[in-house]
Amino acid sequence: MTSIRSLFHDSFTRRRTLLILAALVLTALVPLAGATTLLPAGWSLALLAAGALLAMIALLRNVRPGAGSRGARAEDASRPGAGLLLYLSPVILLNLVYPLVSPAMAAVQVGGVQLTHVVLASSITVPWLAQAACLPAYRAIGDLMAERHMAAIVRRFCSTWPAMFVFALPLVVVFAVPLWLATGWSLTALGTYAALVALHLLFVQALIMANVANRRGLWAAAWAAYAAALFLGPTLWWLPPLLGALTQIAAMGRGLAAVRLRGLDPRHFSADLLRGLLLGAVLWADKFVLFLVTDGDFQVVVVFLAMLPAVLAYNYYFVNLAPQVDRAVASLHQAIAQEPLTLLAQRSRTLSRTADRAILTTGAAGMLLTLAVCLLMEGLQPAQVLLAAAVGVASWAFMVLTLLSYELDYIGEKLLPQILGGVHLMLCAAAFLLIGAGTAAAALAYAALAAADLALVAAAWVLYKRHWTQPEYTLFWRHATSW
Repeated sequence: MTSIRSLFHDSFTRRRTLLILAALVLTALVPLAGATTLLPAGWSLALLAAGALLAMIALLRNVRPGAGSRGARAEDASRPGAGLLLYLSPVILLNLVYPLVSPAMAAVQVGGVQLTHVVLASSITVPWLAQAACLPAYRAIGDLMAERHMAAIVRRFCSTWPAMFVFALPLVVVFAVPLWLATGWSLTALGTYAALVALHLLFVQALIMANVANRRGLWAAAWAAYAAALFLGPTLWWLPPLLGALTQIAAMGRGLAAVRLRGLDPRHFSADLLRGLLLGAVLWADKFVLFLVTDGDFQVVVVFLAMLPAVLAYNYYFVNLAPQVDRAVASLHQAIAQEPLTLLAQRSRTLSRTADRAILTTGAAGMLLTLAVCLLMEGLQPAQVLLAAAVGVASWAFMVLTLLSYELDYIGEKLLPQILGGVHLMLCAAAFLLIGAGTAAAALAYAALAAADLALVAAAWVLYKRHWTQPEYTLFWRHATSW
């Protein structure tokens, strides 16, 4: 009960919580708007107008500079949109380019399979695989992160990158085997898929340094090169990830002199891969399983449009809100080391409040965007609005569960997020395998997943509050044992 009461203990959290609940209810009602036998005449128009007005007003208020925390620094609020826009460059650029090049891809067959299907399979694999393949890099540079000495970080990364890439390649097989069993693709098509995933593995690992250095311009340059290669040579499937990776490799400069094939601790590396797979499964596994069940024959545009709000909110959290949590954690560390207990308690409450507000702000933004997308679908493709609402709500639950798992992992609870990810993965596989293929079946599967993951979100919130209500205890012991 304490965890539930925490959602209403101050005006900020009350507003965000009620906003989420209102948007969730309205989103669930949108598919009923066109069912004139169930709803009064004119209800559809009224729902669209009220929902659109609510979404626009509340979203603008919700994501304004400093919305996540009253203590946000002035420099963070001065350019809130620029960093987010650059960080969202892959979402923006690829959504612009792919519709233009899809006809050219569809005209090409690779081992009897349309190139568009191979590229789609790769596109839904890479985000999940990247979560696992990039996690070991952060262990390798973890002791250098506090001082942010980028020259040393780049050298350390370059000295371990070849081994990390080679040792992560078996992950490609982990995804290729179930794809082959489910689709029966030829070896040529499967080999092209595996090569494309491997090249994207190189690309996403190359992006780590831009992410660590917070160089949004360099990040955007990589995706601009990727999109340009895709636009100019849509059938040269190997070119976009390779060209994107080259932009990052060139930026590493003198750090490349440290490149060598050095050994890695196989126990730690394997543990990080498994941890990354389970953490990444929450946000990305459903698309991969859906592809396997339908052989790629599903409403791609509807599914990706419906999941877009969750992706946008997720990125908004890490660009605009996560730095506030990081600073609050750093402040608590300083209080543990140097300040009296009375000030320590104050810093602890500030950190707990900052983390709560960041998650609730992200959740509200994501749910309002989901409502807006469902209203858009109701106006443009009412036959697909049920699928869009189910995918949208489910994706929102996936996103919030991922953030809560991330916070648990951040504070040192490594096992709990993996358990949550494993449970989600089993539920995901069961939902799609038991319910089957087809648009109606996909909507039902996502609705079932939404209900199950909302329960997981509630459980994860209780676990999160248990560890973050008084974070000084966990962080104190981590700090103490680091001496």
